[in-house]
Amino acid sequence: MNTRGNGKGSIQLSWLGHSMFLLEGSDGVKIVTDPYSGKTGYSVPKVTADIVTISHHHYDHDNIGAVGGSPKTVESPGNFEFGSTIIEGIQSYHDEVMGEKRGKNVIFKIFLNQLIIAHMGDYGQPKMMDEQLDALRGVDILLIPVGGTYTIDAEQAVEVVQRVEPKIVVPMHYKTRDCVIKVASVEPFLQRVSIVKRKEGSVQVSASEIPGKTEVWVMEYI
Repeated sequence: MNTRGNGKGSIQLSWLGHSMFLLEGSDGVKIVTDPYSGKTGYSVPKVTADIVTISHHHYDHDNIGAVGGSPKTVESPGNFEFGSTIIEGIQSYHDEVMGEKRGKNVIFKIFLNQLIIAHMGDYGQPKMMDEQLDALRGVDILLIPVGGTYTIDAEQAVEVVQRVEPKIVVPMHYKTRDCVIKVASVEPFLQRVSIVKRKEGSVQVSASEIPGKTEVWVMEYI
């Protein structure tokens, strides 16, 4: 699927902690990814959405009831269309043994306002399959776990970034001051990449202003 969808080419991106993001298109569409429960240590945010993506059913990724607005839920591989917003679910695994430990995981490729955003959920494969890599080519923004233990670690995340070659990389699923899940901090990942930019609060991303070389954006959760 090569389409970039319709509408003006910008979104507002907010990190809500862990693997939960709010994507707001300039056309008004709101998408929430992997809403968590309070058992993560984070305070569950009050947020509404039109669409919620669920990469897998673990408590730190599938608290659908926390999202207001009666959103439509996408939680499986396949192609889904919601007006001009298109979501492609890509099958993957939560561990290094084809899901035998922790099950399957869905990577979501979101076509929103002429931007392509990929949310990798709890991706845990030591090596990306060719068909997964093919599906992720051309991604503008890659939301990727880096904390290890339950997902890929810092070194493996760098390998994924090098293969996918997104323009913007946003690390997620790592240890923060509030997170009580036993994962590593973001620092080991940052030590392995070249261009790092710190972002405060929500950020506006325009299709016309995507960087030419891969940048890692470390966001604050709100």
